[in-house]
Parts: sequence; C-alpha cells; structure tokens
Amino acid sequence: MQISDTVLKASLSPEERSAIAEIEATTNILQLVTRLTGTRFAGIAKFTETEWIVCSAYDPIELGINVGDTLDLETTLCSEFRRDPQVLFLPQISQDGRLSSRPVVKQYSIESYAGAPVFLPDGRLWGALCALDSRAVLFDNPDLADTLTLFARLIGCIFFSNLTVEGASHIKTGAWCD
Repeated sequence: MQISDTVLKASLSPEERSAIAEIEATTNILQLVTRLTGTRFAGIAKFTETEWIVCSAYDPIELGINVGDTLDLETTLCSEFRRDPQVLFLPQISQDGRLSSRPVVKQYSIESYAGAPVFLPDGRLWGALCALDSRAVLFDNPDLADTLTLFARLIGCIFFSNLTVEGASHIKTGAWCD
C-alpha cells in the first residue's frame, strides 16, 4: 500500500526524516546488503505499535516495496523481531508453514528473507534491516549474521544521533556506537 508524502511525514518525526535522508544519501549500505545476502531487495523499516513503515529501499527488481509504504506490522516477517530479537534467515519461506501464510509473503511473492533488528543505542527496538527475494537464496556465509548485525547497529546509531541531542553527543564521543 503506497501512502502519500503527507502521511509519511505525519508518521515520522523531522529528526527521523533527517536520518532517512542521511541513510538514503548512502544507499550503498543497502546495495552491499543485497550483494552479501545474494538477495535482490534490501530495506530499512521503522516499527510503530501497529505498523511497519518503509524508510529506505533498494529495489532494482521492482518488487514493489517503496519508501513510505506501510503494512500492518503483524503481517510482516520483520515482526518476528518483537518475539525474538535475533538475526533471522529464511532461505525458503514456502517450506515454513507458519510464515508462508503471512499476507506480505503472498503479496510480494517473497521466497527468501534475511533480516536483523535495528535497536537504538538506548536499547529500544526501532525497526529492521531486511533483505528479500522472490527466489530461494542460500545464506551460507558464516559471517553474514554478524555483518547484518553490524549494519543494523550502524543504522540504529544514525537514527539515534538524529533523534536526540543526548544521542548525538554520545555518538560524537564514541560512548554509544563504537
């Protein structure tokens, strides 16, 4: 579901929009995520209590997930991070009876998923870094979980530095995101 810029602006604070602009200026993070995972889509999504909001996306295959799109959080694969905040790899979702029935899987024909929760340095779960594909992908790199976790941590630090003055001062001193 695509939403207007007005609705997106209402969903995100000015600080979050600033952070998104900073992240979008370095879309090579998402491009690198696709190269490392072997998937053809990568994105960053914010969670609210009920929604999953796309903040940044790299979509060369035109999967159809765009910046500003929102979904009911519980219909997404990323919602699993609220239950178990660990890196998640699903190389063949069609073989997983519980997750294959999620509406988002059917809507976007998702067959593989790799994701990491994005935490702010103060410990709050903010959202997710995810990589998707409509084809099965073997996630066999033994360092992939650590790498996605590092990228998610970087994203969390970028958002935190833009959300609070306190966060910005901690980042400058290296106290939060070293």
